[in-house]
Amino acid sequence: MRRPRTWVVWSVVAAVLLVSPVLAFLMIISAEMLIDLLMEAGTTAVCAVAAGAIGWAVFRRVSRHPATAPQPGTERVSDEGAGAALPI
Repeated sequence: MRRPRTWVVWSVVAAVLLVSPVLAFLMIISAEMLIDLLMEAGTTAVCAVAAGAIGWAVFRRVSRHPATAPQPGTERVSDEGAGAALPI
């Protein structure tokens, strides 16, 4: 562990391990707040699940990585004229 890069990696690992219980606790608190908010609004479980499914689908569509751009010279060539008679 003489290289600074190794020290940085192990420091990040240690920081994540130390902070992860706090992040889990904050996620539980936010989930409880969301449940309380839905109960106060009078939302049924079916509506809440449907809204979550729609939100998940939209999030997946928005966060999808764009397809790789085609490389120059790899365009598909149409073969429409392959069956046509050659001009004389």
